[in-house]
Amino acid sequence: MSTPAEPPVTTTSSAMLRPWPQFIDLSALSIPVSLSESTYRVTQNLRYFLPNYVVLTLIIFLLTLLTRPLSLLFFLCLFAAWLYLVLARDDPLTILDYDIDQRYVIGFLAVATLGALFWSHVWTKLFVSLLIGAVLVLVHGVLRAPEDSIEDSPYGSLLNVVDSPRGGYASV
Repeated sequence: MSTPAEPPVTTTSSAMLRPWPQFIDLSALSIPVSLSESTYRVTQNLRYFLPNYVVLTLIIFLLTLLTRPLSLLFFLCLFAAWLYLVLARDDPLTILDYDIDQRYVIGFLAVATLGALFWSHVWTKLFVSLLIGAVLVLVHGVLRAPEDSIEDSPYGSLLNVVDSPRGGYASV
């Protein structure tokens, strides 16, 4: 008896890195009018730009390691391993004709990353870079207006009042 083959792993649109010009688009920046709009913007932008935010935070972490070149080189190799072994492959990792489950690969890389953090004593640099990354993510998430339809807005049809000369009271 043969077991059915697993469906191929496909990347969803939410897991893809968005184009950097779209991420940095200054024409999409505006100040929100309320706290609820700010939280809406942050959640929408986190969903859409999460891979970009992760890459931005990793770049900040690597920049903080410029004063420690050996640690920088080691973490660059470790991040390349994460990119190749977790993100870039669609087929399972095979060593000596044995397929290794993705959970084991992620577990091994997580233990290696924690070991590297303990070995290189860069916890404070990681903490500072995570704080800087969180502030940048929050500022970008609040200021960038998401590109979605009015129906997805927390204000719903209230924004249609601006478009209609009658004020749109017929829909209430």
